[in-house]
Amino acid sequence: MNDTKKSLDLGEVINETFEIWKKTALMGGLAFMFLMLILMTLAMVGIGYFFNKEELPELMKNFNPETLSTNGMLIYFAVVIGFTVLISPFIAGMLKMAHDADNDQEVTFSSIYYYVNSPQFLNIILTTTLISIFSVGLNVLLKNALPNTSGDILGFIVSYTISVLTFIAIPLVIFKNLNFIDAIKLSCSRILNNFFIVLLLMIVAGLFSAVGIIALCIGLFFTIPFAYAMQYSIYKRLG
Repeated sequence: MNDTKKSLDLGEVINETFEIWKKTALMGGLAFMFLMLILMTLAMVGIGYFFNKEELPELMKNFNPETLSTNGMLIYFAVVIGFTVLISPFIAGMLKMAHDADNDQEVTFSSIYYYVNSPQFLNIILTTTLISIFSVGLNVLLKNALPNTSGDILGFIVSYTISVLTFIAIPLVIFKNLNFIDAIKLSCSRILNNFFIVLLLMIVAGLFSAVGIIALCIGLFFTIPFAYAMQYSIYKRLG
C-alpha cells in the first residue's frame, strides 16, 4: 500500500467536480430521488409498526433525542447507523456514476445498484459501519461526559473530523479494492496532509448541494450528486 504524500489544488478540484456533476446531475438526481422514496417508505412502515398513526404527528413534533433514556438513545443511534449502513452500497453507486462520467463512459441509472451484489459489498458495509460507530459513539460520549454546550461543540468537532479523515475510504474500497481497515487507514493518512483543503471542499460541496432547496426542495436531488462528484475528484488525486 503506497503511502506517498499527495496534495490537492483547490481550483482544479472544484473545476473538475463541476464538469463531472454536469454529466451526472440528471441521472444521479433521479437515482437519489428513487432511493430516498424507498427509504422513506421503509421508515414510515417501520414507524407505523411501532407507533400509533394518530399519535405519530405529535410524537414527531416533540421528538428530541437528548430527552431519551439510555436504552432509547442506544436504539435511536442504532437506527441512525443502520440507515447509514443500508444506503452505503447505493452511495457507492453514486460514486461509480462520477467515475463513469470522468472516464467518458455512459452514466446509467442502474449504476446505483452496481455494488449491491459485488465483491466489494461486504467491505463497503464494514467501512461504513466502523466509521459510523466511531463517529456517533464519540459524539454521544462527549455530549454525556461534558456539561451543556461544551460537550455538544466538542462532540460535533470530533464527529466531523472523523468524517473528513475518512472521506475517501469508500472510493478506496470500490476503486482500489482495499479491505475496510486498509481503506480507512489510507484515507486518514492521505487526508491528514490535506485536512483543511478537504474540509473547505466538503463545505463547498455541502453549500452547493443545499442550493437545490431553493427549487422547492426538489432541486436538492439534482444538486446532491455534486457532493459525490467532489468526493470522487478528491479521491482521484489522493487515492
